[in-house]
Amino acid sequence: MPKATPIHKPRLFAHRGTSLLAPENTKAAFDLCLAYKADVIETDVRLSKDGIVMVTHDETLERTTNGQGLVRDLNASELQRLDASTGFIDCHGEPYTGEIQRLITLDELLVQYRGVGVNIDIKDKDTRAADAVAKAINQHEIQYQTPTWINVGSFHAHTIAHFRTIAPHISTAATRQEVARLVFGSAKRIDPHYRILQIPTKYWGIQLTGARLMNKVHRLNCEIVYWTINNSKQMQRLIEKGCDGIVTDRPDLALLQFEQAGIK
Repeated sequence: MPKATPIHKPRLFAHRGTSLLAPENTKAAFDLCLAYKADVIETDVRLSKDGIVMVTHDETLERTTNGQGLVRDLNASELQRLDASTGFIDCHGEPYTGEIQRLITLDELLVQYRGVGVNIDIKDKDTRAADAVAKAINQHEIQYQTPTWINVGSFHAHTIAHFRTIAPHISTAATRQEVARLVFGSAKRIDPHYRILQIPTKYWGIQLTGARLMNKVHRLNCEIVYWTINNSKQMQRLIEKGCDGIVTDRPDLALLQFEQAGIK
């Protein structure tokens, strides 16, 4: 497991930049979340037809762009001609009126926001996606030599297992199976290959915010981060409990809670 850096305060993870205040996974969303002092840009990636890592969540294009079909059926140049802000209405009912937003590549994100924490969720159930993400991160580190906090996760255990074999120095999130072993087992018997648990507050009725689980995670020198928290009171409770991070679509609300807690 990569050596963990000391945990001094919880991090504010901006979910897709923000999916409620600006078009998700676009420069507009990332710029906005940084204006609200987010520590980490949380984002999703998929491979284009020509093997470029694109910053986008869905397998298909209809919900978040004016395109149609599968992301993997179009080349990167075709994907970047699409409007990723079309039809967006924020959580206050206001339509987006800014500049047209285009899909960007992971390379572009890492360059544009170098030095900012980035959490990458690999959406493709494909080891080629893990290869491409690792290559993009490694090239960025070599070219810019800028210290950047990067963590990689995936709901696909095989994908993240492959990523760990080719990029063992990069922090990864626990898979669902690894989280279950920690929740129901003993930390003494676990040698984690991950750095972070990124989990909901409860799963199938099981509460995951108790001190017992947090203590287990911290004994392993790992972090526990909760998603996706958009309620101010819930943010406050998690901060008080000692979580290491909150993933939110509302960085504006999170900033207020972090400020009230004396964190920012």
